[in-house]
Amino acid sequence: MSADGRRARGERARAALIEATLRVVETEGVAAVAHRRVTREAGLPASSAAYHFESIDDLLEAALLHADASSTAALQAIAAIPDPIRALSEWLVKDFATNRTRCVAEYELFLQAARRPALRTAALRWMTDLAVLVRRWSDDELVVTTVCAYVDGLILQALVLDEAPDADDVAQTIRRLIG
Repeated sequence: MSADGRRARGERARAALIEATLRVVETEGVAAVAHRRVTREAGLPASSAAYHFESIDDLLEAALLHADASSTAALQAIAAIPDPIRALSEWLVKDFATNRTRCVAEYELFLQAARRPALRTAALRWMTDLAVLVRRWSDDELVVTTVCAYVDGLILQALVLDEAPDADDVAQTIRRLIG
């Protein structure tokens, strides 16, 4: 087999492990993430996770970065829409409604950064990505911080209450916050 074939197979295994990690966090929480548990979920040999990810923190970081990449793409697309505040509000509500368990997993990973310094850089990417979008509407850093905190708090409350926020209310609140 060529080096390119091995590399592609390795990349597929790595991607499968990352997705499996997110599924484990979705169903059982971060505490359940272990190399053997993740490889079993991915349907890969028991040594695969340890081969691709030296530590559990490395695996969790990769999962958090993967989750952030999809959010980054969504936020970049939202920035190009004529009414990005409305688009952000609708995306937040739709993402919550269709991917609630993934949202729980992402926020659980995000909060792990408070206990696991190795995850902080990955966790900060979400805050940075959202802030980049909000800076298009305001150059006041206090406003940017406030809108980002509002969005995170809104989603955390929605997860706890198991109730999707209202897109109209979200858009109206963001518009008020940015003045």
